[in-house]
Amino acid sequence: ASLLYVYWVFLSDTPPGNMVLRSDPATLKLALDCSINFWFVNPVVLPQIAPNVHPVMEGLFNLVVTWTIMMAGFATEARQQTRVNTLAFLAAMPFLTNAIYLPYLALRDSVTDPIPRGSPLSAVEKLVESPWFGRVLGLVGVLCLAWGAFGRQEYGELAERVASFQALAASDRVAWAFSVDLLCLTVFQSFLVGDDMKRRGFEGDSASATALLAAKFVPYFGLAYYLSVRPSLAEPSDE
Repeated sequence: ASLLYVYWVFLSDTPPGNMVLRSDPATLKLALDCSINFWFVNPVVLPQIAPNVHPVMEGLFNLVVTWTIMMAGFATEARQQTRVNTLAFLAAMPFLTNAIYLPYLALRDSVTDPIPRGSPLSAVEKLVESPWFGRVLGLVGVLCLAWGAFGRQEYGELAERVASFQALAASDRVAWAFSVDLLCLTVFQSFLVGDDMKRRGFEGDSASATALLAAKFVPYFGLAYYLSVRPSLAEPSDE
């Protein structure tokens, strides 16, 4: 799946737009403008100088990138990986999305040995073990959807926005690629959840069953919910 993704998105001439080695200036500008407007800070705080990007494209870009940032919630995997550098993969995911995430799924060790709760954690692990990590990124997801639907009023009503974005995705490789990213993350978002549950002993009750179902079947927000309700390794075990 990872090799197919890299070929199809970056190297193939079949999808809309030019392959990465022949990217035109407009495509590169769109990618740069989306990056400049990351998390909508510039459009909200400095709208007069922020690049004008299609709001659905901005919402999609931010949703996909934030989705890959959520994968940092599995940073404690690094303690049990021998074949790959988990933290390096996690750091690269927001920049290369599924070009990094899918190879990581293929290369990682499936290790489920428990990690004692209350163990000393690094600064990064403390951050992503907090339930607020999932909650805040869940709210960012809501903002992404709201921006796509209502941001930049000059783009009209929702139906008009969707139609104009479909035209953009049919001709531009960046817009098309992020649409593919959305599909891939929907399919593969839960692949790290099962091992994570076993490592922290989060199994065998209704709360864990609900969290697993959400992570498997609710795109983006199901993963945010899982990260919000799982028992933190920063907290001592109740046993």
